[in-house]
Amino acid sequence: MRFFLSITTGFLFWNASLGAPAPKLTGAPDLNGLGLSYTLKKSTDPIPNRIHVLRVDLALNKVRPVVVLGPDPDGDGPAEVSLTDPRKLASSPSALAFVNTNPWDSFPNAQGKKNRNWYSGQPVDIHGLAGTRGKLRSTVTPNNASVWFDSQGRVHFGHQPDDKPQEATTGFQLILSQGKLTVNPGGARHPRTAMGTDEKGSILWLVVVDGRQRRYSEGMNMHELASLMKELGCWSATNMDGGGSSIMGLLDKDGKMKVMNRPSDRFLGRVKIRPLPMVLTIAIPENQQR
Repeated sequence: MRFFLSITTGFLFWNASLGAPAPKLTGAPDLNGLGLSYTLKKSTDPIPNRIHVLRVDLALNKVRPVVVLGPDPDGDGPAEVSLTDPRKLASSPSALAFVNTNPWDSFPNAQGKKNRNWYSGQPVDIHGLAGTRGKLRSTVTPNNASVWFDSQGRVHFGHQPDDKPQEATTGFQLILSQGKLTVNPGGARHPRTAMGTDEKGSILWLVVVDGRQRRYSEGMNMHELASLMKELGCWSATNMDGGGSSIMGLLDKDGKMKVMNRPSDRFLGRVKIRPLPMVLTIAIPENQQR
């Protein structure tokens, strides 16, 4: 049996007291009013984990998923994007939240070696379907790991040739399909990022599990992650890029983007934010901005 302690906020910052809701501050959008709800779940069984859950009600049409990609460093060349600090990618005034999305890889040098130390500005190749505003930066043979959004903002899993994604991302594998787990028990535990939806595609769950941090949060295997997504209410869910890439951001009470989880990368013992090729933001549509 898994034990969870949940802390749910009604605004875009933690209400650690768990008492009466904190008053809405000027410049801090109301999460509930926009259809967003953030929860921190603390699991102790079988190992300690901190799980960050953002539930988004897309049916309200008050927010939209928007993919933000780093710059293209060489136009028609082989590189699709330059790695960029995810906080910079999510710096638009309309962005309320963000998570990491697609995996990627670097290009081999003259000796055939790849630099996987990941630095800002590094040219990389995005794995899977990736695009925004109806324009794809990266294409892929149709597979069930894609998570994309149509012109109405509804979420879909998998990609068919006749589909026209408005916003497109891709993970590693589908872990929940038609309410059933598609992965076997066991396997390595790592930091994880997952996206899931209900059967109608109107509710989106964005989940980040911290990992590789002993006694604080040790991560999940695929089966544990899929079980978590099913418990949340997902009908479909995909495992996105994870490890040191797993990150979730939300606006704080001052309207500034705050990293809510504790990424696993370190530099001189301190948390290091890994640069990414792209993020999925939850944003206020342009026609609804103040």
